[in-house]
Amino acid sequence: MNYLNQAPVISALAKKLGHSHLQVAGEYWHLADVLCLQSMLLLHAPSLKDGLVWWSKSLSLFDRSVYIEVSDDKQGLTLSLQTRDSQVLPAWSELLLDNLYQQLQQFNNPLITCHFSGTRLQVAAKGLPLSLQAKSASHSFAKKVYSLLLHQSIESPDLQLQLKRSIQRSLDKPLNLELVAKKIGLSTRTLQRRLAEKQLNFSQLVEDEKKTLALNLLADTQLPISSIGLRLGYDDPSNFHRSFRRWFKFTPSFYRQRCVQNRSQLRAQPVRLHYARGPIGEAEELHTQEGQVWLEVDNIAFEKVVTVECKDRDGIWRHYPAFFADFLSDGTELWSTANLPVAHPLCFRLRYEVDGESYVDDNQQRDYLVSERLLLGTPAYIVPTLSIIKTGFAYQLFIELACQLEQVSKILCYLGEHSQPLALQQVSSNKQYSIWTLSSPFPALAEHCRFRVFDQHDNELAEQHYPQRYQFVPPLL
Repeated sequence: MNYLNQAPVISALAKKLGHSHLQVAGEYWHLADVLCLQSMLLLHAPSLKDGLVWWSKSLSLFDRSVYIEVSDDKQGLTLSLQTRDSQVLPAWSELLLDNLYQQLQQFNNPLITCHFSGTRLQVAAKGLPLSLQAKSASHSFAKKVYSLLLHQSIESPDLQLQLKRSIQRSLDKPLNLELVAKKIGLSTRTLQRRLAEKQLNFSQLVEDEKKTLALNLLADTQLPISSIGLRLGYDDPSNFHRSFRRWFKFTPSFYRQRCVQNRSQLRAQPVRLHYARGPIGEAEELHTQEGQVWLEVDNIAFEKVVTVECKDRDGIWRHYPAFFADFLSDGTELWSTANLPVAHPLCFRLRYEVDGESYVDDNQQRDYLVSERLLLGTPAYIVPTLSIIKTGFAYQLFIELACQLEQVSKILCYLGEHSQPLALQQVSSNKQYSIWTLSSPFPALAEHCRFRVFDQHDNELAEQHYPQRYQFVPPLL
């Protein structure tokens, strides 16, 4: 039997697993490679019994929580599928056991009789020393490869990627966790556990995909905005508008117009760090807030992939997606990640793929490391906190600004069209930046603000700073 000729099995297995590759120590193995290894362990063993035992061991390469219990009696061997956490057996495990049964049947050997019942395979043979295609050198090699793989971290492709693809296919319909879990071949309980382990929120993942598709359709098509809302599952266009304004500081029509106008010429470094926020809390503590990264991305073309590569708690570098957040200036967009459940301190680099090219900002091969609460990139200052809340008949402003310029003596905030500014107060500083804050009542609702920075001689600094103004998120009334 040619153990490489398993295309139908590979296709069916990929559908049940929800992916066609396994990630082994950071490298991707196609399912065909793993099935080939399984077949070598089975077919080239010195005896059928040895082959079945080694094949059973190899099932752990697909999922550490699934294994085969092998029992031996006078009649032969019984292989029974089991799980370590008392979960429902995944459908792919029964498919693999059935594949083993089919391989044994294809030999058409009268000395071998098999009985398959979904989760159990009984193999009876007259003289289990019987071998199928014994090749000692090949079997020895396969065992060494298996042993090496067993000591490496083996993962399914990123859970977010699987969920993303499943969610994308059903955005126009009501989505729930149970339905998506079934589509990617997991039980609801297992998916909930894996989401919790990665500190992911299912509702947030769905909303992220809606945001991404909304931006794609607004920029790349001439579909009416009401039709785009329907594609995202909004029967009422006003509900789509409200969601879009909650996601961004502008309307869908404004974004569509800016996409046409806001194009950039290629620069030497088209992706740059805007700023990053490190996790709050010590490494051994339960963080109250995870890290997050904001990036400046030159808008060379609409179709682009922006990711942040972070060093995880297990030492492996993983990709985390970034999402469009706002327009910074002509030709430059602001993108940001979600909260990053990774190692503390936050260590990362930036990646931007556009027009078939890939650009990396790795801080001149040193990678970025957030050793303080914040790490500032290219801008002279950033505004990590900007909020306005309604208090009775007035409003309360809360502003926090981090500035990396030296010799700053004064920072003024101009609210809306008001000509009289409010002064920020410096509250702390370190070797990298100083923190300035403003907490003040204000009689009217301000939609935006801008800042001016001065040194001790009243010379204005950072006059070319962008963005030139910052938009407040409207308060809940």
